[in-house]
Amino acid sequence: MNKRLLIDPLDTESDHPCRLVNYTQNYQEFRCLLDRNVVSYLISLTARHEVKSELRYTAALQAFLNIAEIQSDPGLAYHEYMDSSGIEKADKELALFRAADNVNANYYVDLALGNITSIPKVAINTFSNGELFDKAKQQPPKLKYFEANKLCVKKALILKSCGYTDYQVMLELVDWVKDEYLFTAPAFHFLSIYFSSKRISNMLKSHSLAGVDNAAWDLCLVQELISRNKNDPTHVRWLLSTFDKAIKATIDLAFKKYYEDIDSYISRLEHSYSEMWGRKNGHGKRLLKKLSDFRNSANDESRNIVKYDWSSEYILSLRESIDNEFCDKVLAKQS
Repeated sequence: MNKRLLIDPLDTESDHPCRLVNYTQNYQEFRCLLDRNVVSYLISLTARHEVKSELRYTAALQAFLNIAEIQSDPGLAYHEYMDSSGIEKADKELALFRAADNVNANYYVDLALGNITSIPKVAINTFSNGELFDKAKQQPPKLKYFEANKLCVKKALILKSCGYTDYQVMLELVDWVKDEYLFTAPAFHFLSIYFSSKRISNMLKSHSLAGVDNAAWDLCLVQELISRNKNDPTHVRWLLSTFDKAIKATIDLAFKKYYEDIDSYISRLEHSYSEMWGRKNGHGKRLLKKLSDFRNSANDESRNIVKYDWSSEYILSLRESIDNEFCDKVLAKQS
């Protein structure tokens, strides 16, 4: 089992999520949030006539989850599908995921080992469409953090287009968020990695609208994982399955490990940021100081979003302003 594909957000570097004995002898309930690509790969395992080598890790993952009796959850994948392809296609995909998720684990073991090249059709049960339509009636048109993440990413790219250095972009971004808008820790950590010396390939696939949307959905996944770990009953422990190195790196910074106290967590962040931004110049430490200062003043009435009582009119006006600026300063330079 590739430990990078199955992650415990409370201890991202450990390989204990990949040890079956940890589940067979544990009374705690485990669930696994899947990112969109893992969901797509799992569907592909049942849709293709022949499974190629890059999908065998997904087959191994699914066999492991089934044997360990870890419940899979596609989470926000279908909201992302809805956003890009519409609810009808997303609903069909969800039915296909349910079918793939319920295939006998032995077939996935054989796929992973190369003993078979495809799953027999008789082994795949059909699930009815319509599930997503029922869920969509209870969901807001946009997920809570999706637009907030988009705006943070757009504002960062706008600042970069104005000639700021990477470090100045992050300083200015935190000041802007403090004065004007919502703050999300995953976006702060993600963008800190992106503009630092530790940038991960394809964190932002492009500076286009599609590239920004993709990054915003990645950040929503991190926030959903934070929410699941905070809000689910104490006996439920959430894991994550992703191929995405940027998501994993962001989670590592956003989560306090289960064995850390707050001082140890802050110390680890300071070490990580010093490596990202240089040990001698103090940039990482100053960025974290800005983060701390912001958190201490999040409800300050001098902040516009507080002053206007989080009104939809203010947020929509700010969103329109940033969207126009993004078109003028980022997209226009690409055309």
